[in-house]
Amino acid sequence: MKSVLVGMSGGVDSSVTAYLLKKDGYRVHGMSLIFWETRFNSGSNACCSVDSANDAARTASALGISHTKRDVRVEFMQRVIEPFIAAYGAGTTPNPCILCNKFVKFPVLLEAADQMGVDYIATGHYAGVDNQRLTMAADIKKDQSYFLYVLTREILSRLLLPLGALTKDEVRAIARGLNLPAAARRESQEICFVENCDYAKLIRDYQGGAAAEGPIVDREGNRIGTHSGLYAYTLGQRRGIGVAAKEPLYVIGIDTAANTLTVGTRQYAASAQCSVSDLNMIVDVDFPAQLDVRIRSSGRAVSSVISRIDEQNLRVVFSEPQWSPAPGQSAVFYDKESVIGGGVIV
Repeated sequence: MKSVLVGMSGGVDSSVTAYLLKKDGYRVHGMSLIFWETRFNSGSNACCSVDSANDAARTASALGISHTKRDVRVEFMQRVIEPFIAAYGAGTTPNPCILCNKFVKFPVLLEAADQMGVDYIATGHYAGVDNQRLTMAADIKKDQSYFLYVLTREILSRLLLPLGALTKDEVRAIARGLNLPAAARRESQEICFVENCDYAKLIRDYQGGAAAEGPIVDREGNRIGTHSGLYAYTLGQRRGIGVAAKEPLYVIGIDTAANTLTVGTRQYAASAQCSVSDLNMIVDVDFPAQLDVRIRSSGRAVSSVISRIDEQNLRVVFSEPQWSPAPGQSAVFYDKESVIGGGVIV
């Protein structure tokens, strides 16, 4: 009998994942990783909290599987939260879920599986994996393959993703049919360590005070307002700029050296190309290549030509201009439903 270690957050997806794998004949163990804890996000909807780990333990008991917890708060602070804060300080827009998947969640699960002598690891992500190949989920609206492009072939060779062929409605129906504790749990769309979606407050608290104000300028360099700290802005942002104009204005430039925010009208927020670094290629590709590229998790993939700048950097030329490719976010490459790889926009 093959064994599998399931990362259990206490939510419906990982709960049903554990059930399906047990149903398929695996010897299932559950593990909850405690990433972050504050008195504000300790409720069961916070997927990384002690309360949610306790929910996962109750689910594991109901399923008749073993369960353990692992505290990874130090690793999470060092590899996710501090780089998240540093990225905003550098004028870029980080993706903490990708950082967590790359540096904490999957490496920790794989290490724990090795220590326990377990064959596979599994999570409740909506994506597919087969023979070291990562694919999109059947439920396109829930597809999470964008967040998983950073996984290595070694991890993919030992990863099971049983929800890849299911829709969210089907998963909830399974949970309700089993009367699992997570069946009615509300889904959280927030970054787990950011309270009330206010990441600027997190950064202010971490830095010990408000950031320096500075000029907001138009494309010609004319000062038209004052920003409240560059970390509160990202490329393509419209709301919260605080400058009145005849046409809506968007953030089109962040200059941390000059502490200056540049804004312009909509046509200046789109780009025909971007550069990508910090590459992870799941499938070997000869460049130049024509692939589909997504530059945000909720965006559609667009046909693009990808070519090498050098060994560490690629240039992506879109078939049509894309809305504000933000440095720090990821560009993920697809061949139809298969994830080829990707990297960080610079």
